[in-house]
Amino acid sequence: MVCIVVAALAGRPAWAAALGAGLVLAYWAIEALTWRRARARRDLALGLAVGGMVVRLAVVLAVLIMVGVLARPDFATAALAFLAAFTIYLGLRPLTYTAPARPSHGVGAR
Repeated sequence: MVCIVVAALAGRPAWAAALGAGLVLAYWAIEALTWRRARARRDLALGLAVGGMVVRLAVVLAVLIMVGVLARPDFATAALAFLAAFTIYLGLRPLTYTAPARPSHGVGAR
């Protein structure tokens, strides 16, 4: 929301800022889905994690490339809004994916 207000005050298109910030929500949703699937299918966890990473990156790059091709002057606004929102997301991410406290069941030094 802050990206949209800043873009509007700076005279930049608000839709591009909303799209850039919205990409972070799409990134988060794909990551959450990947984590949920990886926890359910431990035999495929590594493949799901790598595949999810590729899909997240592909979605973000595809949308930013489409903005760059279709609305070239508005690309910088979308990219900067994505970077600003993604920076905030990376700061908050460790708080959302904390590992639950579990007993080690004998793992480690004895």
